[in-house]
Amino acid sequence: MNEKRTFGGQVRTIGIVTLITVMVWLLAESRMVRTQTLEAQVVLTVIESAGRDRLVVRQALGNDGLREPVRTVSIDVEGSTAGIDRFARALQNQVELRVGRDFPATRGIHPLDIQALLRDSTEMKVHGLIITDVSPSVIQVEVDELETREFPVRVLMPDGVELDGAPRAEPTFVRVTAPMGVLAGIEGDEAYVRVDQSEIVELAQGRLETIPGLVIELSGVDQSDWATLIEPIQVDVLVTVRTLTENVSIARLPVQVLMAPDGIGSWRVVIDDADKDLVNVMFEGPAEGIALLKSGEVRPRAIVDLSFEDLGRRIRSKSAQILGLPPGCRVVSPDFTVNLVISPIEEPAGTTGSPPTQTP
Repeated sequence: MNEKRTFGGQVRTIGIVTLITVMVWLLAESRMVRTQTLEAQVVLTVIESAGRDRLVVRQALGNDGLREPVRTVSIDVEGSTAGIDRFARALQNQVELRVGRDFPATRGIHPLDIQALLRDSTEMKVHGLIITDVSPSVIQVEVDELETREFPVRVLMPDGVELDGAPRAEPTFVRVTAPMGVLAGIEGDEAYVRVDQSEIVELAQGRLETIPGLVIELSGVDQSDWATLIEPIQVDVLVTVRTLTENVSIARLPVQVLMAPDGIGSWRVVIDDADKDLVNVMFEGPAEGIALLKSGEVRPRAIVDLSFEDLGRRIRSKSAQILGLPPGCRVVSPDFTVNLVISPIEEPAGTTGSPPTQTP
């Protein structure tokens, strides 16, 4: 029985000693000073509030020799294991730098000493912990104020395209929201869209057509610029392409007879009274050619061309031809048939081929 008590007491003693040893080790470990490097993401934030200007923030590059924004910083801390653990939990792998708290809420470029900000932060303070280094320690941030402006949209057409009326964008204005520094770089006071020649050839002539989804352009600013929003970024263009051909009707064209040289003086050609003029002849062609016909600067001729065979057969009718049209113009009226009467011209008496009789 004594042996059992002695064995149980030994077990309890060993357990107590072990527990005390572990607790002493844990206490010593928690108070042991060591150094650790933590990585944290840099986050720039703005808190929106009613009645305040809308602000945006970004890292300013070039002023401190940097060409790329700082995504993460390395933080070297020194302290106990427990203190480092508490600091890591408070850090949550990111360094939040807030406008109005960590740097001024005013337009301009501000240097930020991240190491000093972490040291002074009440949220990051841990008893017995020292931040020995932050790399990079200082970054530059730029604060600007958002502004909204409207720009009318101008439509740029390909060269040589003739329109009936001016092309129109729908909607006619776009709204641009961007930092004031970005808006200051805009050249001109209007936005524009470009219509490509390939889009014009698909349109019907003489009818109002819509070209959808043309991308807005602004000289000096782009949708990808800092905090820039263009609304809408695409517009439709309404345009009427002028008909490439026009037409005109000439009330009367006198008909002339053009005869083969061998028939001149031998045949008489009489045009039917009803066909001496071609009535309401319709012409079609380019606008500049039709304008010459309308003004009378170019006057076409209607002729009936008779060959020697036509004269010999004494044809009764033939289609008229129209000559002297401006380049590109043509007759669109149906063929005009001219009725004719062809007869030989009788020789005067005594003009036969027999020589006259001489009297002694």
